[in-house]
Amino acid sequence: MKVAQFLIVVLLFLIFGALIEAPIKKNDETLIQQTGTIEGTVQLTARSKGLRSGGGLYGRSSRTPINTSSSDSVLIILSGFDNINSGSESIIYLNQKDRQFKPDLLAARLGQTVRIQNSDPLYHNVFSLTSPHKFDVGRRPQGENFDVTFDKSGIVDVFCDIHSNMHAIIYVMPENAILSLKVASGDHFAFSKIPEGDYTLTYIALGYKESNFNVRVNSGEVSSLGIVTLSL
Repeated sequence: MKVAQFLIVVLLFLIFGALIEAPIKKNDETLIQQTGTIEGTVQLTARSKGLRSGGGLYGRSSRTPINTSSSDSVLIILSGFDNINSGSESIIYLNQKDRQFKPDLLAARLGQTVRIQNSDPLYHNVFSLTSPHKFDVGRRPQGENFDVTFDKSGIVDVFCDIHSNMHAIIYVMPENAILSLKVASGDHFAFSKIPEGDYTLTYIALGYKESNFNVRVNSGEVSSLGIVTLSL
């Protein structure tokens, strides 16, 4: 008798589990159908090579070759309408190595700490005159670092007062930023499984104008932006 009762309980459990599992799978499929993809290609207009007349924070004058070693990088930010940007993430690094900023294009969330680190066996003096994000870390030898945080979104141009060819951008993302990625000029990009709705794509590249494009995502469709060209 006890065995029969046990088998009945097991059978009821399996039936009940099947009944609740089906709606869950159906809901998962519905959620997938309610998302779409944003894709495109980004390219940079050609820039002429030459000399940059540099003057640091303290007015030093110099003429050095323009550093274009990583100038083909493009930062793409996908933004929506919900304020989800938070500075609770881990520290990110803006390093100085081989007399270059690495990376020279960095995305940061509001309130996130950016650690400026010197890995060169020489002095650097990193600063920014971008309002309202002005800062000056002073002359720092190898191994030293300096932390900065930003409470307003936008582009922060960063330079070295000692080496005028050094230039980087810290892009402080807006509160409604969802995703970011970095690609090279001419590369194809895609944001997948994006919920249906209206979004904005922001393109940032060193030495180029910031560009913004609005895009609509429809369920089960691919929203193609084609080729987006950034101008100087």
